[in-house]
Amino acid sequence: LDAEFIRPTPSMNRRSLLLLALLCSGATAQGVATFPSDHAAIPDGSSSIAWFPYSSGVSRTMALYERWDLLVPAGRAITRIGFRADAAQIALGKRLQLQVRMGSTTLTAQTMDSNYDNNWFGAPTTVFGPALFVMPDLNNPQNPNPDGSVIWLTLSTPFVPDATRNLLVEWRILANNNGGAAFSYPLDLATFDSPVVSGPSGCQHSGNQIPALASRPTAVGAYWHNDLTQAPSSQPVVLFLNLGTPLVPSYPLSPFLPGISPSCVGQIALQNLLSMEGVTTPWGSTTFSVPIPSDRVFNDLILSSQAFCLDFFSPGNLVVSNGDQVQIGIDPAMSLLWSTGSSTASSGSVYANLGVVTLFAHN
Repeated sequence: LDAEFIRPTPSMNRRSLLLLALLCSGATAQGVATFPSDHAAIPDGSSSIAWFPYSSGVSRTMALYERWDLLVPAGRAITRIGFRADAAQIALGKRLQLQVRMGSTTLTAQTMDSNYDNNWFGAPTTVFGPALFVMPDLNNPQNPNPDGSVIWLTLSTPFVPDATRNLLVEWRILANNNGGAAFSYPLDLATFDSPVVSGPSGCQHSGNQIPALASRPTAVGAYWHNDLTQAPSSQPVVLFLNLGTPLVPSYPLSPFLPGISPSCVGQIALQNLLSMEGVTTPWGSTTFSVPIPSDRVFNDLILSSQAFCLDFFSPGNLVVSNGDQVQIGIDPAMSLLWSTGSSTASSGSVYANLGVVTLFAHN
């Protein structure tokens, strides 16, 4: 509500003002949490999934969302569950007889059990149905979705997730108007988000090429690979890197490396530098590789680096690459348990770290 239009008048009594304050506070308390949270600002994930959770025909599907990335504030009730349509793919919605249950679990995306009932901590709560759910079309200009790119399901019973445990959501499809069979309904799917930034070009070596440095997108628990190409052939190279500090504006290297060409500039911070050594191949390339521990503390860590290459016939006997910056990502803290052919199957197949972009509206 616009504060410009909320001015108390003599006719307003204390009760009216109190009611107005409560209405305003209720309006601002509404929110939507996106899972994985790093995809709230990414409108289209890396791929799509066409069979979850509404389009597997008669089926039973369960999703586990780890609480650390489920940004529903403690004590707030989830009122709607939404999924984002995959960009540009058109699909027709169906009519479902649907039941949705929610509850808590002590398991994680890595330890989810293939037996449905073994995953619950305590009894689940039925939050929808069994009842009719009419799915909207996806990206269909002839029948546009009133909610745009989001497929919302409004819960008949809002659910307050346990702030100390992970969340389970289960969808049971009892029937659909496709004869109970599966159909394609592509939804947005996320993987880890690992932005890579390249600084200004390095300087040319005696072979008339400019060394180029580029990180590969990297996730927690995997390897960081940093590829150097177009460098002097069969020569020593030192990679300087900085943990937790992004690239900095270019600065001259001559105060530190007398005789080096003015076109060779530094692009990484000079504090807390680490280094790695290598030798380039006859084709002027090499790859530096570092394992990233499987610990969530490394999520979003920034690594900035720059390569310094020996070249006897270049000024100061050195040339440098561009600066490179990568932000470590993390696999989605979500897993699916899925089976088709029965809405009451006792077990199914587990798909670990499958990041279907999910929206949770809360009060």
